[in-house]
Amino acid sequence: MKTVPAALATHLQSRVTTLAVCWRIVRTDSQVILGTQHDRALTIPSGPYAGTYPAEGAMTGSAIRSNSDLAPDNLEVRGPVSADVTLTTLRIADIEAGLYDDAEVTLLLVNWASPGDGQLVLRTGNLGNIRHSSANRYTAELRGLTQRLSQTTVRTYGVLCDAELGDSRCGVALAPLTRTGTVTTVASRRRFDSTITSVGAAGAYIGGLVTFTSGANNGFAREVKRDRVGNVAGALELFEQMPRTVATGDTFTIRPGCPKTFQACRDTFANAVNFRGHGRLVPGTIAVLQIGGQ
Repeated sequence: MKTVPAALATHLQSRVTTLAVCWRIVRTDSQVILGTQHDRALTIPSGPYAGTYPAEGAMTGSAIRSNSDLAPDNLEVRGPVSADVTLTTLRIADIEAGLYDDAEVTLLLVNWASPGDGQLVLRTGNLGNIRHSSANRYTAELRGLTQRLSQTTVRTYGVLCDAELGDSRCGVALAPLTRTGTVTTVASRRRFDSTITSVGAAGAYIGGLVTFTSGANNGFAREVKRDRVGNVAGALELFEQMPRTVATGDTFTIRPGCPKTFQACRDTFANAVNFRGHGRLVPGTIAVLQIGGQ
């Protein structure tokens, strides 16, 4: 049951209301983004949602749908994507950098004529899919708290290993395998040539991770789609483009990928004992279905 502050409850019961929706987003880098659907900025003077909520023009939202059967609630918000550096708006670069992935969101209802009268929390949840178009419009999906109950949490076995190279279940030390590189020629934000220390064999970095350590993309990472593009050592192509412009002289670290096969685990990383696929240390489907065999 929601608790409505007394002053706001009195206002809601009046014949004429002055209401506006505000939102509070906590990004994955802990940056807090505030905004309101009202046509001018609103300031909440105190309380857990205190702050100035800048006006965001052209913001629209779908109806909020709730279910009594614990099915996921959802809401879609649509509006323009900003390309500038203002932190009060969603930026394309920040979306592509993953800063809004699963970000915490709170929607508030306030009296815009007197925001200090209290706030009614309409919905809390996390951002789901964010889509944007060439027209600089975005659609953000707000998933309710019951979304977590619809996610698969058990572990399933397959032919390939389900551990990530270097994680606690894999156990491979990544530091000795990580190399440094410098961008030499830029074709696009996902395709560039570079010099890499100990570049390694062709295909060694497919599925690996490039993390920029300088330049506009400092701290951002992307997965490698191809290495030795055109049979040129250090020529890299990424699955997704970097969120910001790649420039000559930018530095990065790169670590190898893993095809997650038993052969790669044994021969490339000498880590067969930690292989997590079935058929070796875990019985596979064929073994389970064998009945009456000798």
